[in-house]
Formats: sequence, structure tokens, C-alpha cells
Amino acid sequence: MSLGKQLAGSNQLSNTFKLKTVVASKKLHLFPAIIQKYLVNWSVSKQKGNTLNSLPWYLSTKDEFSDSSNPDYIITSGQDSIPACFHLTQGNTNKKIFSVYVGYPDIPFINFDQVVLPKYEANAKMAALGPFARQKNGIITPAPLLDTFSTSTSPLDQMIPASFKDGYSSVIIGGHSSICRWYSEDALNLADNIKRMVKNLNDKIVIVFTDRTPDLVKQKMTTSLQELDDSVFIWDSTKQASTIDKINTYESIIENANRVVLTADLDYACTHALSKSKPVYITFGGQARSYLSHLHRWLLDEHLTRKLRLERNKHKSSAAKDPYSYLGDHADWGNAIKVLQIKDTMAYVKKEIEEIREEKVTGKRRK
Repeated sequence: MSLGKQLAGSNQLSNTFKLKTVVASKKLHLFPAIIQKYLVNWSVSKQKGNTLNSLPWYLSTKDEFSDSSNPDYIITSGQDSIPACFHLTQGNTNKKIFSVYVGYPDIPFINFDQVVLPKYEANAKMAALGPFARQKNGIITPAPLLDTFSTSTSPLDQMIPASFKDGYSSVIIGGHSSICRWYSEDALNLADNIKRMVKNLNDKIVIVFTDRTPDLVKQKMTTSLQELDDSVFIWDSTKQASTIDKINTYESIIENANRVVLTADLDYACTHALSKSKPVYITFGGQARSYLSHLHRWLLDEHLTRKLRLERNKHKSSAAKDPYSYLGDHADWGNAIKVLQIKDTMAYVKKEIEEIREEKVTGKRRK
């Protein structure tokens, strides 16, 4: 499986799904996808009559793998992937393995060859080091690394009701965090907005519960929306076993949606939806703090997102310029591809990592 297939958005899917991964490649075909934390199955499966005694390559001891089988790059995202990354890099005798961490590692950057971090997050989390502080081995990007083409292969037709094929809105639910404090009471307000989308605007809704969504929020929203069974479909991502299938299903839901509504805590999922050129509406943005507040202010100023705000009256909603965010006249939607600099950022990061690794291996400074 190529590096691009194994990688997909960072914090981390803070990321859509909070998944974890260790990825290796002999060549750096840099992530043509938003870096997500994939879930690695650390256990070794055992079948009757066929016992597998060998550990995965990334957990093998130093004596069990040779330098010739070592990857050139180790690209990781998520706290749980760091020990496996250290195991490989410290056990390497020729010191040619180049480690890259995507996101903020919460440990000194010196533990990795390079750290890739979006600017809005770096400015907030590195503020203690001084204004606009930069680490020598940090690559600061305008936005998270994002997908440049569709990789979805999930058969959505077999999952959602046939009536949804004419179009639907997707609502992605995150969860409470220290920099975005919203609770089950707020989730009920979101459920009321979903009811208005169905009853006042005749919309169909696909709701996605991520692994960040608390059980209490799931329970209250499901109970509140029971009366709309024909117009609301709920997909709980935590109940899908295969990580690749989970990612493909999520990609399909976003790509086929007419618009995407996200809770403000899902920063990487927000930029991912924007990369698909979808109208994006944010709820609970008022509760966002720190770098989340910076991000959403920037996206609003660039006209890439709008606040989800539906009129209670059906007649007024139908007459509004944008019934999903009815207050005032809205500027035209901005160009997300241009503002987020998706292709340029990907090319720049790829070039930087390759040149810095070459400098490390050869000992010659780049020009």
C-alpha cells in the first residue's frame, strides 16, 4: 500500500477520527491526503491451526531486521505512534532513517528530524518561546496537509437510504475539549437546528459521530431526532471495525454532501471539508479558544465558512439569501484551494523533507 493510501488529516482527525499510525516508505511520495491518525492493530492475529509468532516489522527487535529492510522515512502522527517511531530510529545503525512528525508532538522537537505543523496552531502552542517563534527543525505550513484528489472507494449506496441520493447535508459531531467547551445541552440545540433543516428546508441529514463524540451526546441527539427517522441517518464511526473502511466511508460522506456542518473543535476535519470545495458551516464557534479561535476567525474573514444559524420561522428561512446562516448579506464563498494553498504547501513540504534528509545522509549542506 502506498504512503498516500496509508496517510490521510492530523491533530490529531484533532482530526475527524482520532486515529494513530506509523508509516514508512523507501521513497517520499508525500502524502496526497490529509494526514489523519490511523489506528494500528498492535496485536498479532491467531487463527486455528495457523499461529503467527512474528511481530510486525515496526515492533521487531534490533536483531530481527536488517539495515537493508529499513525505510528511508518514518512519518508519524498521534501520541501513541511515538514509541514505535523511537524504536525504529534509535535502533537504526546507519542513522539514515528520517523521522517526520505531523502535528504538535507535546515533546521537544529535537526528538524528530522534522515536525510539520500548521501556522495557526504553531503560533498558539509555541507562544511561550516568544512571538512568532520557530524551531530549527519545524516546517510551518499555512494550513494542515490536505488531500489533492479523491481516494474514496466506499459504496455509500449500500449504507444510506435511497431517498438521500438526491442530496443531503452532513453534520460532523466532535466533542468537548479544553479549548472548545460544549456539552450535551449544546448538542440538543444542534439537534433543534437539524430539525429545522429537515422541517423548514426539506433537507436530508447524515450525522457522523466521531471517536471524540461522548456517549451522552450520542444518546441525547439520537433520542431527540427519533421522530425524523426517514430524513436523518446516523453513522457512528466507532462501530466500524476496519480503519481503511472507516476513512473511505467518511470521505464518501463528505464528497457526496451538498454542504457540511461541523462542531468548532474539529479543526482538521473543517479544513478537509474545505479542500473538497464544500460549503462549510460551523457551530459552537463562540466556545472556541486558543488556536481554534484563530483558525475560525481566519476562515470567516476569508469567506470559507459561515456560522450555522437557522431562522425559527419557516417562511423567513425560505426567503433568506442563505437559509443556513440567515443574518445579513453574505459575501460569495471564497476559494479554499487558493487560500489554503493546498498544492503549493504539499510541494514545498515534500521538497524540504527530501533536501533536509539528503543533507543529513551526505553531510553536504544544500545550496
